[in-house]
Amino acid sequence: MQTLWQDIRYALRILAKNPGFTAIAILTLALGIGANTAIFSVVDAVLLRPLPFKNPDRLVWGFGNCPLCSGAAVSPMDFADYRAQNHVFDNLGAFALQDLLFNFTGTDKPDQVKATMVTAGFFETLGIQPLGRTFVPADERVKDPQVVILGNRLWRERFGGDPAVIGRTLTLDGASRAVVGVLPVDLPLFSDADLWVPAPYANKEMASRRGHFLRVVGLLKPAATLAQAQADLDTIASQLAQEYPDTNKGWSITLSPLGTVLVGDVRPALLVLLGAVALVLLIACANVASLLLARHTARRREIAIRTALGAGRFRLVRQMLTESVLLSLAGGTAGVLVANWGVGLLRRFGPESLPRLNEVAVSGDVLAFTAGVAMVTGILFGLGPALEASGRDITLGLREGGSAGDSRSRHRAHNLLVVSEVALALVVLVASGLLLNSFWRLIHVHPGFDASHVATAEVSLVYEKYRKDDSGRAAFFNQLQDRLAALPGVDSVGFISDLPLSGQANDTYFVVQEKPPADPDDRSDADIRVVAGDYFQAMRIPLLAGRRFTRQDAAASPRVAIVNQPFAARYFGTENPIGKHLDIWEGGNSFTAREIVGIVGGNKHFVMQETPRAEMFVPEGQSSNARLNLVIRSASDPAALALGVREAVSAIDPDEAASPFRSMNEVISASEAGDRFNTILIALFGGMALLLTAAGIFGVLSFLVTQRTHEIGLRMALGAQPRDVLRVVVGHGLRLVLIGIAIGLAGALATTRWMSSFLFDIKPTDPLTFALVVFVLSAAAFLACYFPARRAMRVDPMVALRYE
Repeated sequence: MQTLWQDIRYALRILAKNPGFTAIAILTLALGIGANTAIFSVVDAVLLRPLPFKNPDRLVWGFGNCPLCSGAAVSPMDFADYRAQNHVFDNLGAFALQDLLFNFTGTDKPDQVKATMVTAGFFETLGIQPLGRTFVPADERVKDPQVVILGNRLWRERFGGDPAVIGRTLTLDGASRAVVGVLPVDLPLFSDADLWVPAPYANKEMASRRGHFLRVVGLLKPAATLAQAQADLDTIASQLAQEYPDTNKGWSITLSPLGTVLVGDVRPALLVLLGAVALVLLIACANVASLLLARHTARRREIAIRTALGAGRFRLVRQMLTESVLLSLAGGTAGVLVANWGVGLLRRFGPESLPRLNEVAVSGDVLAFTAGVAMVTGILFGLGPALEASGRDITLGLREGGSAGDSRSRHRAHNLLVVSEVALALVVLVASGLLLNSFWRLIHVHPGFDASHVATAEVSLVYEKYRKDDSGRAAFFNQLQDRLAALPGVDSVGFISDLPLSGQANDTYFVVQEKPPADPDDRSDADIRVVAGDYFQAMRIPLLAGRRFTRQDAAASPRVAIVNQPFAARYFGTENPIGKHLDIWEGGNSFTAREIVGIVGGNKHFVMQETPRAEMFVPEGQSSNARLNLVIRSASDPAALALGVREAVSAIDPDEAASPFRSMNEVISASEAGDRFNTILIALFGGMALLLTAAGIFGVLSFLVTQRTHEIGLRMALGAQPRDVLRVVVGHGLRLVLIGIAIGLAGALATTRWMSSFLFDIKPTDPLTFALVVFVLSAAAFLACYFPARRAMRVDPMVALRYE
């Protein structure tokens, strides 16, 4: 320990005597370690940290599966049977796939609040005990929810965190509902709801086994395994298929660990980012190793004297490693500051689709990771230079001007570092280029509609007032359309139940009457949307054949439907579907027969990368949907109409409210947020890799010019021209770069094939991207070679000959 302390004090003195070298090394390491720490903080929060629930290792997720689908939801009645008949779960809960919207009245002005419907046992499954009580089976035996549990955010913002709110009644959609609990924390992993309501099993919509809209979450018994639970539920599913063949044939439920499902597709993307930033750190290490090699060369005389006085090679290596580890620890400390800044940016600009984003922080685990990275980094970039410096011939080191004798071994190490940096940088740059190219193509994809000058807001009518009044509901939307169309600058106004690229969706069974299946149970499935007003005109979705809906398509009129072009192509081929008939399941126990009266163009609905899906559209006047998305096209900024929309809604019914406005471009941008986030980060890492590599090449060649000043002066004294010196220096650097590019290309071809799932409309081996990356890297490398070469050209032969 005494010797170690002596090494530390000596290392500190050496580093303090060379503030320029020390500052550059620490800054380089801070960037590499800080970037790694910031990305690891995301990986730690999302992938490594246990879920914020009790017994997270026993929590599972249940997907519904059928011959036409996978990863679907589960019907309420099927869930009730799974809950009652299973033998492997301590608790089994479920929550609705789509949130509800309630009009919250009884205050100064009506407001919309988002609610999630859950079953009794849901909160117990997660181990969450609200302030007050949870939902009990008695809360489910009603037609409409009678009680609510407040979300934590709504409780604090609207009720000041007052515990006395429990027992009070709230007016939601015109009905009084008692507050029975308050969540201690919100559950963004499941929903960003303002409040939670129990599943009303006495409601007729809950009684159909064809309606699948529940997500299942279960808590396994301590001794139960996932395989045992799957076998148990498979047995129940088989029994249900025999008992209800018309609705349950082929249906089952598939279990997966909850953590795996909640992370979803984020895991591969985070691992790619972590790999890219690790390569950046290796490049930073190579840069610092090159600096250390130069420093040790300048100290060759000191090292030779210490060796001559009896210091062994192990003793010298330990001293030099102490210096490199101190540098690395200082870089790691500065890297924590960089990471804190980076984590703040990640939390601010990260996509909402990134789970547990609010939990990302430089925690104790992350600090331990940083300390480990700093130690390993210090050894990684310090060991090679230390071994090289300590192994030199002491007679050459003691001889004045004797550095030329061991120049070959010194330069070999520098050359190897340059080749390594170029190879690593090329891999990162190729990954960055592929993602940038992919994202460029993605943002230029036409979604099938024109989003410019279009804004949207959700309108959810009071359920109690409008659920049985079809004419009143249709009259409300007709009046709202007329009022908004009369506003200055408004071009067209429409409504749709599931807004494209918003995450809203609904699908259902149907049969083409003119093409009945051989087995009556073999029904097809397609997306279904409810529209009103001039939706297709407002979104500029072209009418390809037939007609659009009109106000005459009301409850008393013949049932009609419109299909999109992908639907027509898939189910009718070259036939004209106009006049054909669809039997569509729209709830209840029977199918509704509708005549196809029009064909419209297809559009992207879930993500921009998809092929347009088959869709059916039905008019709102022939549906019972009281929740629609307003779509308004204006010649000016549609967002400026927000006040006019709120006033129009209130003028028709003071108890109604509309959600905040947002433009369709914002909706599209939000759907692309995950791809944009990944692209920006890896492009940033690519830029760092390029700068660090160029700096490394510049530093190595500058060192080379300094070491060969005597040789260059001698050459010029014997008649060499400046251009000859330029050719020698630049040629040496570019040879190293070309070797690094060749190695990097092989590495990029081997690694980028794992990126195919992140790319859109581009192959991982895209030749244009590879060529551009090689050009950019070569150009940066040439500049890094050129400036040291220019300095070499200006060497005065007389000064150089007296150099040593």
